[in-house]
Amino acid sequence: MNDIDPRLLDRLKEFVSVSELSKDGRLKLPPERALCDHFGMHRTSVRNVLSVLQSLGFIERKQGSGTFLKMPEPIFIQLYFELALKLNYISVDHLETAREMFEREIIQAAAVNHMDSEIETLEAICDRIVNSKDVLEGIQADYEFHEQLAIMAKNPAILIIFQGLSSVLKKVLHQRRVLARRSIVAQEKTNKIHIAIVNAVKTRDREQARQAMDQHFETWNQNIMNIYRQPTDSLIEE
Repeated sequence: MNDIDPRLLDRLKEFVSVSELSKDGRLKLPPERALCDHFGMHRTSVRNVLSVLQSLGFIERKQGSGTFLKMPEPIFIQLYFELALKLNYISVDHLETAREMFEREIIQAAAVNHMDSEIETLEAICDRIVNSKDVLEGIQADYEFHEQLAIMAKNPAILIIFQGLSSVLKKVLHQRRVLARRSIVAQEKTNKIHIAIVNAVKTRDREQARQAMDQHFETWNQNIMNIYRQPTDSLIEE
């Protein structure tokens, strides 16, 4: 970020600030000519700023309708964390520690704020985790389980951060699932703790929900320690 001209960032925020509600309730930017007049900029400069906003996913241009603001996909946040991991600025251990802190807060909010229909979705995903026979299917179901908790927390900021972490989070989940598959006991414990999380969220009790997530991470850490201690012939063959 230190190499980005702060004036460009200011321009991006200024452009967003002059948006107005359209008839369909969406935020719409003024035409290019109006932006030129408002900011005293040449059309080329205006188009450059709009191109940056579009590349970041913040605007959508519709021929004949105009330019509309929108929430982007979290791909640029994902890219940030992926590169930070690749450049060794952060490690998998850093991610796991941050995730544990983050998810303890998520589950408490989910317990208080969820709707009954969302619990049904969480239960369905939990069933997929328990019954999954394929590593990749299990990883996807595990990710969706925790994403569903973030949705149930009813805080858009939490969901944006969670989805921004999704690609690196899946790396952590992949590591966990591959190791868990090496032991029948570890698999059973992993499945049971997801069921316990669902039951805790149902109670709408923040403390009980937090304890369930604490147990989730404690069980995982114990599983890993036990797997590394087991003789090779006691493990499931891949």
